[in-house]
Amino acid sequence: MTKEGTVLDGKYEIWKEVGRGGMSIVYLARDNRLNKQWAVKEIKNDGSKSAKTLLKGLEREANILKNVDHPVLPRIVDIINQNNTIYVVMDFIEGETISERLKKEGAQPQEIVVEWGIQLAGALDYLHNMNPPVIYRDMKPSNVMIKPEGGVKLIDFGTAKEYDVENNADTTALGTRGYAAPEQFGDKQGRGIYNTDARTDIYNLGATMYHMVTGNNPCDPPYGVHPIREMNPALSSGLEKILLKCTEDNPAKRYQNCSELIYDLEHYTELDDSYKKKNKRKLGLFITTSILTVAAGITAVVGYSGLQKIKMDNYNHYIEAGNDYKVEEKYEDAVEEYRKAFELDGTDAEAYDKFIQTYIDASHEIREDGTTPLDLQTGLNVVANRIKSGYANVDKNDEVLYKMAITYFDELNDYKTATKYFNMVDKKDKNYGELADYYGSVSLILSSTSVNIDELLGKINEFAEYNQREYTNQNENKFINYKTIGQIYATYISTEGVAKKAEEIMTQAVEDLDEYTGTKLNTNDYYYAYYDNLSVIYEQLAKTTENESESYTYYDEVIAYCEDYLTILDIKVEENGEIGYGGSNDNIFNTSYYNKMMKIAYCYEQMGEYDNALAVYKELESVLGTGNVLSGKVYAEHLDYIYTVCESVNQDPAYWSERCPNELADLISVYNEGSNVPSIDSNKTRKKRKDTIASLANGTIKKQDEEPDTNDAVVDENNDTDENEKIGE
Repeated sequence: MTKEGTVLDGKYEIWKEVGRGGMSIVYLARDNRLNKQWAVKEIKNDGSKSAKTLLKGLEREANILKNVDHPVLPRIVDIINQNNTIYVVMDFIEGETISERLKKEGAQPQEIVVEWGIQLAGALDYLHNMNPPVIYRDMKPSNVMIKPEGGVKLIDFGTAKEYDVENNADTTALGTRGYAAPEQFGDKQGRGIYNTDARTDIYNLGATMYHMVTGNNPCDPPYGVHPIREMNPALSSGLEKILLKCTEDNPAKRYQNCSELIYDLEHYTELDDSYKKKNKRKLGLFITTSILTVAAGITAVVGYSGLQKIKMDNYNHYIEAGNDYKVEEKYEDAVEEYRKAFELDGTDAEAYDKFIQTYIDASHEIREDGTTPLDLQTGLNVVANRIKSGYANVDKNDEVLYKMAITYFDELNDYKTATKYFNMVDKKDKNYGELADYYGSVSLILSSTSVNIDELLGKINEFAEYNQREYTNQNENKFINYKTIGQIYATYISTEGVAKKAEEIMTQAVEDLDEYTGTKLNTNDYYYAYYDNLSVIYEQLAKTTENESESYTYYDEVIAYCEDYLTILDIKVEENGEIGYGGSNDNIFNTSYYNKMMKIAYCYEQMGEYDNALAVYKELESVLGTGNVLSGKVYAEHLDYIYTVCESVNQDPAYWSERCPNELADLISVYNEGSNVPSIDSNKTRKKRKDTIASLANGTIKKQDEEPDTNDAVVDENNDTDENEKIGE
């Protein structure tokens, strides 16, 4: 047993034991670097056969879970071998198992069981569509956790296996009697090979749902799975048919894949006998015996088209539900609806696009604790796994591939992965082919360890001309491309000739965006990016021109674009509703506000506009307050600026009281106000100025050409005893 407080691999601190099995112990641990909770499973390797079997299962579990990303499936993030003990770091899942719930409450409500079944079938479908497919093989109530917020999580992958189509024979009978399919244990005499595939998991799930909805454990008398209405006549006959089909002894008679099962579970009431009788009576009103033969053929056609219509209606329902959740900023609910849509119809790009875009939007929302509602990489992993497996030919869907590529490029700056997806787009595709070709070239250059700047900028200039030529001001792609082009220009702004070309392109981008009247783009997001780029562009032009008047004009442009940027930032803060400027958190709003205000102050400093520069510093200090992590930097920079202004009047601080008394008063005032900022004295800039300012305030500083008066107090440069006291008061 590992002691509480033990730190594994320099970062995972063991907090407490939360579970224990025959040969393993599970702890709650904290990642001290990421400030995140994990579960740590400890297995002692004592060299015994049972330990080796457990470790083999653990290794299998780790190899499978390290590649998965699904809300019902756990993640393994680390494996540590330390002191002859294996530690597996994985998602910490709060809640209770369904087995524990059944012991306390008995049979669960039918509607809840169906919802759990759909979620578990979705997870199995995900595993079955991995490359290679994964067969879970041990679905049962004790392996399913009920999360506090609702929903379920599948645990324990020790018996799972990667499925080989050419050789699907297992060598060991694995699974739990009662829930396991017959093929997991051979024939009735226990003979034969153990052929398990996706249909095995469907049997396991059916037996598990049977236990959940009846409260009867298939491991106990009367053993096995029976018609559920024998136990409870009030249950749905449609659900009964589904569970009996899941648990057919012959795999060929079961559902052949989880998509079929999910569809029936979502429409289980339509399989009820009462539902069918009701619709049969309606149909009888329109059918006469004289046309039965013709009607049979028509009914077959209408039946198929009707099913297709139901499928499309459900697809659209999921999309609309996702849209509604997104408007309400219920991002987790929204992506779940979009996921249902592309699991129902994986050939349509709309669900994938909305799924990814919701993750993007959620990753831009900052909570009070600095986190985001969703992790973008998690969402991309979901789609990436479907592309990897070729599910529903999504690996050939150019719109989805392009969306993946541009997201990796634009949002994560992962140019290597972006290059992969851009290259997968068919270059002959009329909508995305040529665009993917440009981006592919750019991302390939950017992913290189040594970027060829001339080649990159040549390609970007060519891309900019193509973008302006090929797209109207109502095409969203035009503004997405402008954003990317502007970011690259800003990155290489100091390269000769870039600033002028960038000014031309990005000012045009703003003009074009002014004419956009569509609704798909959040134009504020693009103005925000363009203004940011233009402030960088004009600052570079101001720094490099030799004409002072022209330089000041450029600095005025920097200030103007920074102020436009801050206007949109204010809108974002207001829309966020949860957090804003100030406070103790180092959130993105504070950082963005600080950066732009400091840039404005810098411009005023360069133009010699002392009062305007001070006004910016004071506004920044007022908004952030003294308790923010950025406050110390603001007060220190403010102090340093006034100090340099005084130095420009006379290098000897002893003359400042005569030559620049107003500025000296400002200097002492800012020093005193800054003393209220926690840890301000650790700031190097402030420490560098502290002793001189103390001497000025106390009148103990002497002119450099005079001998010090021995009767006057002498300031000890190494004495910090009055460091925290306000001076000049």
